[in-house]
Amino acid sequence: MALVALLFSVGASAEGDIKLRNMQLITMSHKTYLQGTGVNVSGFDLENVAIDLEILKAGRVVGSSVVEIRAIGADEAWRIWQPVDINGPDGFRVRGIRSERASNKDVAAH
Repeated sequence: MALVALLFSVGASAEGDIKLRNMQLITMSHKTYLQGTGVNVSGFDLENVAIDLEILKAGRVVGSSVVEIRAIGADEAWRIWQPVDINGPDGFRVRGIRSERASNKDVAAH
């Protein structure tokens, strides 16, 4: 397992709802993945979360990716493991994070 790039380790947020930790690009078996941890710090159950990413090569944007997750409970963490379909990326940046709070009837499972 080769570590390709570590861009940041302490968080981005969607209006304070989501914190990202230890985000990095990893190459395994000639395939690149974005890995890290997302944490719901909103205090509310979230119905949907979308993390918009720009994929970089030599400092230039060469693609994009969206990490989507559903039904995240308050204070719940989840593992991000997203394939990157760009050959030889060397970085990424978070373009934005969107989240939608669950309605009272759509409470996330814990």
